[in-house]
Amino acid sequence: MSFITKSSLFGLLIVALPIASYHCGIRKHDFAQLVHRGWKVEEGQWPWYGAIFHRQPPNGNLLYVCGGSLLSEKHLLTAAHCVVNRKTKLPWPVALLEIHLGQKNLSVVTDQVQIRDVSKIYVHPEYSTHRNDIAMLVMRLAVAYTDFVIPACIDQRADRDLRDLEGQLGWVAGWGTTEMRNVSDVLRMASLPVVSYLACTKNDAGLFARLVSETVFCAGDLNGTSPGTGDSGGGMYFNDGDRWVLRGIVSFAKIDEQKQEVDTSKYAVFVNVQRFLTWIREVMAEDAPETERRPQRISERECDRFKGLVKKRRNGICENARHPHTVFVSYGGNKTDFCTGVLVHESYVLSTCSTTRSSIPRIVQIEGYGEIDIEEVICHPQYDQIEKTNDLAVFKLKEPVKLASNFLPACMANSQTENLYDALVQTAYMWYKVNETTGQAKFYESDENQLIGGKRCEVLADDPDVLCLNNTDPLRTETYGSIGSPLQSLNRRTCMSTIVGVMAYFVKDPNDPDGKPVVDGYARIVRHLDWIEGVIWGEDVVES
Repeated sequence: MSFITKSSLFGLLIVALPIASYHCGIRKHDFAQLVHRGWKVEEGQWPWYGAIFHRQPPNGNLLYVCGGSLLSEKHLLTAAHCVVNRKTKLPWPVALLEIHLGQKNLSVVTDQVQIRDVSKIYVHPEYSTHRNDIAMLVMRLAVAYTDFVIPACIDQRADRDLRDLEGQLGWVAGWGTTEMRNVSDVLRMASLPVVSYLACTKNDAGLFARLVSETVFCAGDLNGTSPGTGDSGGGMYFNDGDRWVLRGIVSFAKIDEQKQEVDTSKYAVFVNVQRFLTWIREVMAEDAPETERRPQRISERECDRFKGLVKKRRNGICENARHPHTVFVSYGGNKTDFCTGVLVHESYVLSTCSTTRSSIPRIVQIEGYGEIDIEEVICHPQYDQIEKTNDLAVFKLKEPVKLASNFLPACMANSQTENLYDALVQTAYMWYKVNETTGQAKFYESDENQLIGGKRCEVLADDPDVLCLNNTDPLRTETYGSIGSPLQSLNRRTCMSTIVGVMAYFVKDPNDPDGKPVVDGYARIVRHLDWIEGVIWGEDVVES
């Protein structure tokens, strides 16, 4: 998909993935943050985005023509006009098409790029210019899922009202033409708001009034950013809780006859994927490779049990939105001596072993619920106080929490569900000064946590089982009490939080008079899940 811009631009139909640590719509590349609009894409940021090339006679040189969205190991969804000969109205011969997945630069084929020939082309039987503009390409060989090649999800509810999308930002990516009328060598992205049918029609009644129907929708902010030539076929993706869902396909936009380029003062039109679900399922069923479903871990099954208690208010807000799984852990009657923990089962709280060094945690306090005594503290058997490794502890409660829609444990990440790319939220209880002599513990929540990867984390943490993060929240002025606090991804669709780490330590900046942390170190749950499950559920553990 290409973008023209005034400045330099830039439940779910879940594919049955093989036994591997990949889920549709969940990124695995975890070092770059999303930007709001119009910038270059990081490697692995849109792992479901594919490039379609035409082999040009007589020498077979490749020409990039369109984008597409990976839906399974062998299926790429695109626009029909990308694969149909305009003169003959027939699909191009499959021998002329080539698909690249995991590619960031058009001119560079790196080791993570997977190249596939096409074996079949399915064009919607009712396709005509600007109508039913959808096609499926079947690859001759299945792709291998990697951190750079992952399928997108599709919402399987065909009755989804398109009005639910109005005003929401959808994300598009592509290598299309830039404002300099050149094909971009680097994959770029932008966010565009979906608009109503009425707004779209008013924008250009002569064009849109006869073409807009329930099979398409319009999007754009009319500020100079728009899909352009070469962007066709790519998807419009929406963040749905903890994963990305394909809801649209770039179909067409109005051309400025004088400039011979996309008119960015007009909306762009996208195929409404929901209206073609039956056709998509039928096509994929014909060529679906056989895959093996993995068994669920016990913690996943328990997470599903917790989800069954979820309730939303009429305004769509989750009743457990205040993170009641984040608990206050005190060492006795003194409320100034405390740490943070996270409820992961009605009878168990997860925290760190370092919090037990000076005294034993005695009480867990849950906001709006009350206090429960701690019966037993179980430290990780390989905890090293000096090296600060394997710093996890499970607190067994004297009596179970009575679960309800507003008192729910958090889920725990495993190799299949860990999502480190999108917003990561820290919740904690911290000590804040009221004056020079007194203070109080307050609940703290922040999504301003940037993952630090690669060698920098190795230097800071020197532990592959630790996640390094930089918290840039100006409101975080204190740190006392934050040890044991959870780092989590949020799924606003299911109202559940998934814990990816528990804070084990923080390193302060020696040059900062206030001692603001340079980096937070979190014990990575996925690396310790076997031990945690063994403590809580004993022999019911099922490893992935």
